[in-house]
Amino acid sequence: MRSSWSCAPGRRAVVSTGLTDWFAAIGERAMTGLTGSLVRRPWALALVVGALLVGLLIASGVEASDPPPAPTDLSATVATSGIELSWSAPTLDPGEDAPTGYDVEMRKTSAAGDSEWETIAEDVSDTEYTSTELLMTEQTYEFRVSAVYSEDSSSDPSDSVSITAPGVSKPGSLTKTRTTSGIDLAWTAPTLSWTGLALTLSGYVIERDSWYTVSHPELGQDYTSEELDTPASDATSYTDTSTVNTRTYGYSIYAVYGYVRSNDQDGDFVFLQGVGTE
Repeated sequence: MRSSWSCAPGRRAVVSTGLTDWFAAIGERAMTGLTGSLVRRPWALALVVGALLVGLLIASGVEASDPPPAPTDLSATVATSGIELSWSAPTLDPGEDAPTGYDVEMRKTSAAGDSEWETIAEDVSDTEYTSTELLMTEQTYEFRVSAVYSEDSSSDPSDSVSITAPGVSKPGSLTKTRTTSGIDLAWTAPTLSWTGLALTLSGYVIERDSWYTVSHPELGQDYTSEELDTPASDATSYTDTSTVNTRTYGYSIYAVYGYVRSNDQDGDFVFLQGVGTE
């Protein structure tokens, strides 16, 4: 015969109440013991409170401290010597350490997209700096500055400022001729007609593209692009003596005005086979 245990409703209520009181008593004794232990050990109480605060900060995503103050009032001026930057030192609260220097960053901007920020100067000791980084004519660039407080502590960047590089003239009528000694390049000097900032022509940059000729498919494409010598400002010709007859060459030339580079003059777009052997 199956046996079962049961009790009247009133008895079940008494049992339930007894269990609740028992658990409450156990919890009260546990909390009393913990509280008493913490009271007797203040350092333990401080650790518990500190751990709770850190946990709350982590849980809420709040950082323990804000970054140090950043420079303000950054300005940029296009000058003959470069891009002159100046800014104001961060505003500090009493007792805060002053920055040990400043880092300067630059990037090129365009409708097609902005380039990555590039550090062009580190630990600048003053609140002004002249950038002589080579800029492309009529391109827009942004600058920003950060304050450095130590090796491990820097401010957020300042608000950025933008400038447009001055417009400069490019060389004219580049010609290329294959000779027994190499490939001769010739061009005419730029026509200088300044309406604003007058920059001095300081020289030229020659770039060369090359690849293996169609008659040598076994060598593959092997496309290369490189910068050759930089002729002086009074030069109007150059001979490339480092060519080989298994490769085809194309050339572009730019005029350089201090820190500004012109657009290229690539002549008649005729590509020539090299002269030497390899």
